[in-house]
Amino acid sequence: MTKKYQVTPIFNEFSEHGEGPLWDEVTQKLYWVDILRGDYYKADSTSLVVEKYTIGQPLGVLALREKGGLIMAVRDGFGFFDEVNSNFELIRPSPEEYTKEVRFNDGAVDPYGRFIAGTMEWNGEKEIGKLFQINQDHQIRELDDHFFIPNGMGWNDEMNIYFVIDTFKHAIFAYDYEIESGNISNKRIHIKFGEDEFPDGMTIDSEGGFWVAIWGGSKLVRFDSIGNRIDEIWLPVLHPTSCCFGGSDMKTLFITTSKIALSSEQEKKYPLAGSIFKIETDIIGRFETKYKG
Repeated sequence: MTKKYQVTPIFNEFSEHGEGPLWDEVTQKLYWVDILRGDYYKADSTSLVVEKYTIGQPLGVLALREKGGLIMAVRDGFGFFDEVNSNFELIRPSPEEYTKEVRFNDGAVDPYGRFIAGTMEWNGEKEIGKLFQINQDHQIRELDDHFFIPNGMGWNDEMNIYFVIDTFKHAIFAYDYEIESGNISNKRIHIKFGEDEFPDGMTIDSEGGFWVAIWGGSKLVRFDSIGNRIDEIWLPVLHPTSCCFGGSDMKTLFITTSKIALSSEQEKKYPLAGSIFKIETDIIGRFETKYKG
């Protein structure tokens, strides 16, 4: 049974390609990236004050560091950003710095404090994307390859299954995950979407359920932990991109959206494209692990 949700735009900011929302439960602020412009935003959901930072190259995803500051996956690789001095420091050797036909896209921090992010060909048309993991000692290794668009990621409660979306394969894949080593194995499909559905980013709630943004589909789709489709949330935009839980009670779902590739007619039809939305739910989200390096 589909529940009726109140979908509300929040913040007076429009991103070209908003992605990667992240809630900081300490500061009670929401982060998100504008991938191709290489910007990220930090916003207070109470005062609605928004701060903007520019990295200088396409920015796929960011995560909070346990010691403070941010780790990011940008066009050239992984790096740290210092907000005080507006300084980005690339971690070298960087695996994709000289492979200009790809960029980093989405990622997440595992329950052990490592950061995983995936690369993709700029338009996602070639199956040349890879998964990379950076550990607490800043050592980078490749976990897997042959991705079109690696997207939303997460882990189950037991921390022994890792989930990752490949948008153009219309699926959420599962791997066995060895938490001590960070090794992955036994790739299989966990949730299969229709060929006309393009799953983008996602979040996993405290009950192990999946909330998945459908690119080009004007909706979020909700699944339970074993992959049963239980709800759909319709949005007044064509391209929702990702979502995360936040708010003082961790029951507010924040949704990023994009306005790239919209025709002039579609821009008129979807004037809120590129904005951030919020939905109040009765489900509690998870606190995201911080990178421990």
